[in-house]
Amino acid sequence: MFRGIVQGRGVIRSISKSEDSQRHGITFPESMLQLVDVDTVMLVNGCSLTVVRILGDMVYFDIDQALGTTTFDGLKEGDQVNLEIHPKFGEVVGRGGLAGNIKGTALVTAIEENEAGFSVLIDIPKGFAENLTVQDDIGIDGISSPITDMSDSIITLNYSRDLLANTNIASLAKDVKVNVEILNEW
Repeated sequence: MFRGIVQGRGVIRSISKSEDSQRHGITFPESMLQLVDVDTVMLVNGCSLTVVRILGDMVYFDIDQALGTTTFDGLKEGDQVNLEIHPKFGEVVGRGGLAGNIKGTALVTAIEENEAGFSVLIDIPKGFAENLTVQDDIGIDGISSPITDMSDSIITLNYSRDLLANTNIASLAKDVKVNVEILNEW
């Protein structure tokens, strides 16, 4: 399990595509680079991936099975991604722990600024939303958050402004797709 707390933001610098897989080269923040090695398991935009290569400040991941259920196929060079390294054995994960198992994608329908920060409204596919309720935790691009409001399949998540510094949340806009992990599935 991961904490669902983004540790840094990377930038995609290269994407190599084959018929059924992709290799993404991501520039890592210096503070995180020393914590990863080949075979490190981590979250990239909420999806559990394994480091396959490191060259300088570039960390490479192969993406195959996740292409059909994530936003990776639509990402391009220059896009920012959220990063979280798997916690060490025995570390406490907490309430909103993520497994890195992306259920699918959802569409941002609106972003509204408020006194505490901002609210993001997301249209969750009906099949995902069936068992969700207000206060359930959900993973969006690797950020674990409680649902603060829900109307049909539109959920509302509230974020504080301090998330802007370490995450790709500033790049969210209407009609942007995000990766979704449902946490209350048993």
